[in-house]
Amino acid sequence: MRQQARFFDLTPPAAIGAPVMALGIFAAAALQRLPGGAAATGFVAVGAVVIWLAIAVALVRSISRRGASFYTAPVLAGFGLGTWVAASAVVARMVMLAAPAFGWAARGFFLASAALWLWFLPLALRNFARLAVNAPGQPSGVILLATVATQAVALMALRLFADMGAVHWIATALIAFGILCYAIGLALILRRYSGERWRLADDWDNSNCILHGALSITGLAAVISGNFTAAALLAFWLTVVAVFIVVESIELLRLRLRVKALGWRAGLFVYDISQWARNFTFGMFYAFTLAFAEHVPSLPAHSLLERLRSAILAGGQYVVLLLLLAETVVMLWPAPQRKR
Repeated sequence: MRQQARFFDLTPPAAIGAPVMALGIFAAAALQRLPGGAAATGFVAVGAVVIWLAIAVALVRSISRRGASFYTAPVLAGFGLGTWVAASAVVARMVMLAAPAFGWAARGFFLASAALWLWFLPLALRNFARLAVNAPGQPSGVILLATVATQAVALMALRLFADMGAVHWIATALIAFGILCYAIGLALILRRYSGERWRLADDWDNSNCILHGALSITGLAAVISGNFTAAALLAFWLTVVAVFIVVESIELLRLRLRVKALGWRAGLFVYDISQWARNFTFGMFYAFTLAFAEHVPSLPAHSLLERLRSAILAGGQYVVLLLLLAETVVMLWPAPQRKR
């Protein structure tokens, strides 16, 4: 059984930044496309900052009681520290959108994100190496938070320091490094699921949706960098769409199996902090698609793909909103513990 964990727990889990990531990417993209959504950006930004500060206090207290090794020692859970990086970066983005005059605050959150990334990166690389030699643990999408954290830092560097050539090329190098982390993580995940017997209902992890979420944030960073042609971005977007369809089809099949075995309440409406990964990945897919459409407004040679992209942009924001509301309800609704 997995222990349920909410972001306001006295002893927060390593992936405690996930709710802020989900809220932030929703506000940065999907909210802006909802009727009246732009006007609510300030309120959501304040909420994100407050939650970030509450998490920071909870983490400081937890580390003072248990020591930093409580978070850094576990092989798989240690990748959850990447949510601290991404959450700080997304709060910086929220401050940029809601209060452009407070650039110093956005830069402060970005510097916190960059400092956390410098601390997190050696831990992630160590854990990659431990998993490569079959350390205890079953690799899942959580290990791709190494990519998510790296691209989050690259994205904010590009947004905050767009006119600084040196920063631009450092960010570009980070994008490439994030892709390398994805390749390593994907190889480990594929080895896990191809090398042993496993059951979809019990062994497919919630965090596996990061398989497409990590690609989406990479694509978004690529768009913002301006270093890639329209053809390259289209090819990458199609790759993300394909991975999205495969992973979410598996998720739907898993849902069917769990509901059949456990019923709707125990099979679906049970909270685990890893579920916020789905909100983040759906929101990031929408954000990437939106940025891609703004950078490449038309696809004259690909009318079917243009209709698909237009359909995602027309309705995706409502899907992201509904998922966010649903996860919030499940979090606040006590339910029996479940297997992962």
